[in-house]
Amino acid sequence: MQLDAAQLATGLLESAPDAIVGVSADGIIVLVNAQTERLFGYSRHELLGQPLELLVPESVRDMHPKHREEYAADPVPRPMGAGMELAGRRRDGSEFPAEISLSAIDTSDGVIISAAVRDVTERQRAERKFRGLLEAAPDAIVGVDETGVIVLVNAQTERLFGYPRSELLGLQLEILIPESARARHPKHREGYLGDPHPRPMGAGMELAGRRRDGSEFPAEISLSAIETETGLMVSAAIRDVTDQKNTQQQLREQNAELERLSKVKDSFLASMSHELRTPLNAIIGFTGTLLMGLPGPLNGEQERQLRTVEHSGRHLLAIINDILDLARIESGAVQIQLEEVDCIALVDSVASTIAPLAHDKGLELVIDIPAHPVMVKSDTRALGQILINLVGNAVKFTETGEVRVALRSTDDTTTISITDTGPGIAETELRSIFNAFERGSRINSTTKEGTGLGLYISHKLSELVGAQIAVSTAIGVGSTFTVELGSAD
Repeated sequence: MQLDAAQLATGLLESAPDAIVGVSADGIIVLVNAQTERLFGYSRHELLGQPLELLVPESVRDMHPKHREEYAADPVPRPMGAGMELAGRRRDGSEFPAEISLSAIDTSDGVIISAAVRDVTERQRAERKFRGLLEAAPDAIVGVDETGVIVLVNAQTERLFGYPRSELLGLQLEILIPESARARHPKHREGYLGDPHPRPMGAGMELAGRRRDGSEFPAEISLSAIETETGLMVSAAIRDVTDQKNTQQQLREQNAELERLSKVKDSFLASMSHELRTPLNAIIGFTGTLLMGLPGPLNGEQERQLRTVEHSGRHLLAIINDILDLARIESGAVQIQLEEVDCIALVDSVASTIAPLAHDKGLELVIDIPAHPVMVKSDTRALGQILINLVGNAVKFTETGEVRVALRSTDDTTTISITDTGPGIAETELRSIFNAFERGSRINSTTKEGTGLGLYISHKLSELVGAQIAVSTAIGVGSTFTVELGSAD
């Protein structure tokens, strides 16, 4: 097929995305395309034969003939007005920012200067939005070309590094890098260019920036690559993490001091508990000997006072034991040994320990256990202490009625529930009964003796052995504490 050159040229001209305006040497419009009509709002016949200055803003019309003459003297293809803000003027007098490329065409009628005019309103709007976001960024943003020359900075870069923008542009990026790391940096930059995807810089490394005055600061740096008209630009977002580093150091120092104080506290509590338990056990032992009448008979008043001494001694010993247990738990000194535990034997042992207390208060201690063996995987001592604390609490807070300890087992779980006929627990106290030193009074009950550590210790021990403690209560009816355990498998 034979192509008609004139038709082809006309078709290309009319389909061009830019407005094409051809002018003679004296500046008269001799050629326009359809995009020129759409962009400037003139019809073709209104433009042809008119001076080019018709499409130029009034503010620069007087200067335009001189620019046109300068181009005609050296008519090589090039962008018009490099570094200048160019604009076009529409038929209605409105103006728009423009990008204009010039070229010269030799014709039989002489040289025609062709101007390709593009409306860059949307591009400039996008650039302004980008520039606004760039300038508002909280991090310093530095863009460098593939050779490491700084081509872009934002306001935060000026503030962070102390350089004015005009001084940074065109310099090598290494000016912002501590001298101790400058020699290595080009290699790191080349490594990034080999795989330019967004990522933090120098993972695991201590990075730093260098200010204009030579001072340095710890930095976090994120890298990303942007394709531009002039090639690849690497963008670095730089954040001064001095405050963060200082805070982390302070936290480390505080944690170290807290750990030291915790160890001192634990050591003191353990030492004092042992020092106090020895004489207390002697007091309780000798008091028991006197009460049995082995050294000789006692009168009624002597016996009453000795029983007060014995009661107070045992109470103080219980407090010391609780404090010692607390110190051991919080210091991580509790050694848990998981083994098969015979729950029936353990419940019987706890019942034997608590039974005298229940008997003294006139309470019935009911033990409800199945006929078949019940084995669980737990720590015998820890589980026993949990049950003694819970059953002891139930007896302490129950004035009349009974305390029931029920053992139930299925294939998957074993539960031990302790139910009392006490006054119940107020809703406000339920939220805090497992806190340390919480001495709840229960409804309509006077505050009982104790450290408030029993439930806290039980809760902590249950976590160590993989058990769970739940509580349900009804005012005026009583409370039930349930220990849920896994099976022995």
